[in-house]
Amino acid sequence: MKRFFSIFTAMALAGSLLAGCGGSSETGGQQGGPAQQTNGPVTLTFWTTMRESETVALKELISQFEQENKEIKVNLELIPFGEAQNKFRTAAQAGNGPDVIRSEVAWTPEFAKMGLLEPLDSYFTDQDDFLEAPLSYSKWNGHVWSVPEVTDALALLYNKRMLKEAGFNEPPRTMDEFAAAAKALSNGKDRWGFYHRQTEAYFSLPFIWAFGGGLIDDNLQVLINTPGAVKGIEFALKLRDQDHAYPKDLDAANSYQTMNEAFKKGSAAMIFNGPWATSDILAGEEFRDPNNLGIAPIPAGPDGHTGSPVGGHSLAIYAGSKSKEAAYKLIAFLTSKESQAKLASKNGTLPTRKSAYEMPEIKENRLISDFKAVMESAKNRPVIPEGGQIFASFDPEIQAIYKGEKKPQEGLDAVAGAWKALLGQ
Repeated sequence: MKRFFSIFTAMALAGSLLAGCGGSSETGGQQGGPAQQTNGPVTLTFWTTMRESETVALKELISQFEQENKEIKVNLELIPFGEAQNKFRTAAQAGNGPDVIRSEVAWTPEFAKMGLLEPLDSYFTDQDDFLEAPLSYSKWNGHVWSVPEVTDALALLYNKRMLKEAGFNEPPRTMDEFAAAAKALSNGKDRWGFYHRQTEAYFSLPFIWAFGGGLIDDNLQVLINTPGAVKGIEFALKLRDQDHAYPKDLDAANSYQTMNEAFKKGSAAMIFNGPWATSDILAGEEFRDPNNLGIAPIPAGPDGHTGSPVGGHSLAIYAGSKSKEAAYKLIAFLTSKESQAKLASKNGTLPTRKSAYEMPEIKENRLISDFKAVMESAKNRPVIPEGGQIFASFDPEIQAIYKGEKKPQEGLDAVAGAWKALLGQ
């Protein structure tokens, strides 16, 4: 769920905390078997970044967990997503972190490097049942640090009725087909074939990947200013400025809502968005019949490249927790196929367990099934401690490009320079 990006800072964990956790800044905690459990009843503190409306199903699951584990009580605290990363970092360094943290996938490597998370190698033994893309975010420096809870990726969401009336019976499979449909469905005034969020670089990643660009590879090579990345942004600009297929919306504060509203009322035929948006979209007048909502993978570029950024959240244990066995028991329960199926059905999220997709409530959910195909061609952001920080420099430069203040090559060169500095290159 969206969720987006906080600025990471590189900090070392105080020696006293590391000594108490039995770890180092490179491993994050003890590497032996599960920690000893305290005797008697246990109260776990669990920080979740879910919106309150999303916690209905979560609270039901926690109540069930407590009924099945009488010796464990769970104190659930709702932490606003935008505050959670810094709040956990500060609390954990002071020795007061929650037993369990719902971590955005990009936070995990940073927290692990800082020594704030318990390695789960000896706990998390059924990794083969998890989708590869979200699972890879849980791994860093040879260890596994979290259990994937939910995952997501941008898809091409489209209005089936609008496309069909314009002569397009199938969603576009290539960027050329996408441009043709977007142009045909636009009048350049109040009806648009596409609506693009131009103030957040995350939403431009599908164009960058489709044309062969990249972010940062496994060898820490910066790829954001390569020819393919530049071509992707040039394609997006042409679609707006020459084809008039989407409006110039540079209102950073409201562009996400404006995009969704345009799609919901039928003034935009296609958008890029994720599963977190479907419940809101289905409340729109165009989608009173939910079957009118089409979900397809991002169209491929001229050489067959495609990509959509994988996101999501995972559950991790604070390295200083004194109730690690109980904490993992809670995590295992909340990430079981049954729990994932319930959360997905109630909240429109995507399970991370392969077996959850075989549960009846998931197999019968057309929206979730369609998003599974999207996930098959999705791409991970860099799984490095600096991974979340890349958008701090990326967003301002992408805005400058869409405003016409910089050419695509110039703006992406600036991003590349900032990333190299971030990586110490």
